[in-house]
Amino acid sequence: MSALGSRPAQGISEVILVVRDVARSLAFYRDVVGLQVDDASHAQFAWLWAGRPGSQQRIGVTAGPLSYGASHVKGPQHFAFGTENARIDDLKAALERQGIEVEGPVEFPFWKARSIYFSDPDGNRVEFCGFSESKASPAAPAAT
Repeated sequence: MSALGSRPAQGISEVILVVRDVARSLAFYRDVVGLQVDDASHAQFAWLWAGRPGSQQRIGVTAGPLSYGASHVKGPQHFAFGTENARIDDLKAALERQGIEVEGPVEFPFWKARSIYFSDPDGNRVEFCGFSESKASPAAPAAT
């Protein structure tokens, strides 16, 4: 049985893009695409809302490498599926039963969240981010 079983993820929580120029990418996603800014207070990364502000759907742009507590964020790309915090331990166990190496849970107190990380067959880093509340975060220190 799959890790999620019959209960689907709550959608994409975040996608983080490693970019050459954070300011240029912020301007593109804000001014061309029309996303609302969550946090643009740092030169090396920015967050934008990919859905309703306060939702779990965000786009991160970073000059890289991915930094905040990010030894667990490897691979050419990283994305996260949102889920309930209470499911994180069960999801980790289900993945490990399938022979998948899982890192975490990693605690994110500012989000009231815990995450686990694993790699897909191409090395992309996949995350299940378990939020205690539906609101994703106030401005976070950096990309997960």
